[in-house]
Amino acid sequence: MISIKKLIPILIIISNNALGNISKDNSQISSLIFSNIKEEKIEIDDISNLALTLEILLPKKIVQNEIENLYDKLGKFKKEKKIITCDIRSKGESLSFFSKIEKNKKKVILNIFDGKELENRISLNNVLDSFKKILMRRFLNDYIKKIEDSISKINKTQNRIIRNNPKKLEMNIGFFYNVYQKNESKKISLKSSLESLYEELDNVKIQYNSIK
Repeated sequence: MISIKKLIPILIIISNNALGNISKDNSQISSLIFSNIKEEKIEIDDISNLALTLEILLPKKIVQNEIENLYDKLGKFKKEKKIITCDIRSKGESLSFFSKIEKNKKKVILNIFDGKELENRISLNNVLDSFKKILMRRFLNDYIKKIEDSISKINKTQNRIIRNNPKKLEMNIGFFYNVYQKNESKKISLKSSLESLYEELDNVKIQYNSIK
């Protein structure tokens, strides 16, 4: 299972290659994080069910928490073993369905089904589409926080240099700061790193706000 932290350097590449094209950015990020929604047969207590399946490249804990938050807002839900049952009632209409979350190698697999061979296929597909947007917002929001944290650290480093010797700032154009995490670290100078981070921050915020 890949953590959000390990996905962030990939997102940096996507964003830098597609600045100005927000819908394209979100499409690229979405295809990185999610598979297409598919119909598959799954076994629950030796009973075969037709389900809508979505593969997600995010930590299972995040997926679990966010799906429960969504179901809580939509209606009522309860957990029994590995199955989540959700009941939605609105304007005289009702929808009951089940979810199962499991881990497969580096991906999390979310299955949702109604026990009626997907009689409510359209409604369930809408639930998954809404959930994908929620996870996209969560991913981008976490990324924004990480950029802001990097900016804060670089500003502190820059301010310390100025306090110690104001004239050294220009002299230290060769000073490098490890901006991103150790496995995907990218060493760039303080000045250019700040410019890049602010540009990246603005771009990701636009992407976040473009999700409807």
